[in-house]
Amino acid sequence: MINTLFNRAKVRARFQESLLQPHLSALAAGLHEQGYSDNVIRAYLCAAEKFGRWLFIGNLNTSDVNEDLIARYMDEAVRPHSPCAGGRSDCHARTGLAHLVRVLREKQVIPAVVVTPPTSPVECWLIAFEKHLVQVAGAALNTRKKYLALARRFVAQQFGDGPVDWGSLQADDVTAFVTTEAETKRGFGRKAAPVAIRAVLRFLVYSGEIRAGLEAAVPAMRNWKHAALPRHISTDDLDRVLNLFRGASPRSRRNRAIILSLARLGLRANEIVQLRLEDIDWRGDRLIIRRGKNRNERVLPLSQEVGDALAEYVIKARPRTGNPAVFLNYRPPYHSLAGPSAVSTMAKRALLSIGLPPGPRLGAHTFRHTVASEMVSKGATFKEVADVLGHQSLQTTAIYAKLDLQALTAVALPWVGGGK
Repeated sequence: MINTLFNRAKVRARFQESLLQPHLSALAAGLHEQGYSDNVIRAYLCAAEKFGRWLFIGNLNTSDVNEDLIARYMDEAVRPHSPCAGGRSDCHARTGLAHLVRVLREKQVIPAVVVTPPTSPVECWLIAFEKHLVQVAGAALNTRKKYLALARRFVAQQFGDGPVDWGSLQADDVTAFVTTEAETKRGFGRKAAPVAIRAVLRFLVYSGEIRAGLEAAVPAMRNWKHAALPRHISTDDLDRVLNLFRGASPRSRRNRAIILSLARLGLRANEIVQLRLEDIDWRGDRLIIRRGKNRNERVLPLSQEVGDALAEYVIKARPRTGNPAVFLNYRPPYHSLAGPSAVSTMAKRALLSIGLPPGPRLGAHTFRHTVASEMVSKGATFKEVADVLGHQSLQTTAIYAKLDLQALTAVALPWVGGGK
């Protein structure tokens, strides 16, 4: 395959003489199978061949390759900020060498990474806590990351490097930690620590480490309900966002289908990532949203606009791959989206591109709030809004009951005392 990628005889000869020559063909074949373009494969092969020359000059062998050696090579031989110039740029070195190491491990030229099981009591406890969050609490990936980060800080503050003795935990310890964490946050961020530590204490009760009742020591952080409406956009702003993705490129078709799913169906970013091809009922004109944040499944009607955008993406732009996820990377390798943050980042960039001011709540949820606001303004009940958005409690939906001053003025009756 290398001979078909490189036309110049001098380049092909250099690859034939390379210390890594027996493995470069396997590297090229593996990258091709994953869907990488020829230009990217050339760049990664050139990075590997250059690394082979460095090994030869240093009297090193292929069996000496490991992460430490590659890190040393990157420091000594690769320019850290070299501009990308075609397929032979040094900025492909790190990624290309990572693929090379994978090939060497698959061929057992170098040993596989040995994962050392955690020996620290804290790490063992954190692993057990995460397993509980997955199997019992059904927490999403992002939620688990936040809880584990707070749990790690909580354990470090209570026990430091010493043994973990949950029996010595007091209510004042819980209150002090949560209060300290909340002092550095504002808005809904103040609730992160209380919710996470309450989950920690419930797990400790569940595992028999402490008695029930200590979770009541977690202070409730004051946060005025419905102090402001969630940020949403106008119909004109939505049209301007959709106009950003009118093109026929795979990226435009994918992003347009995502934006319409957010803005017409009110999907969460995590639901976009988890959507599978089998969840689209084309004949029944409906979309099945699997168990997610509230562990409930719901079915949403598939409108003509959203259905057309999804069909156009799936038929004309979605890569042909065995991955069941609807939305994939538009560049090879065609993996699923990295996570909800990828969806929210794309949505935020689109909103900023049309001139909206930046803010902490600008992103995928902005479109979700827009759906709810439009439904309420058209007379939908809170129960109907909750069913569409997948809210488990109507208290969550009640935030949309507050109208802005302009909308309130349009429906308010005149004050009877105004003429006095």
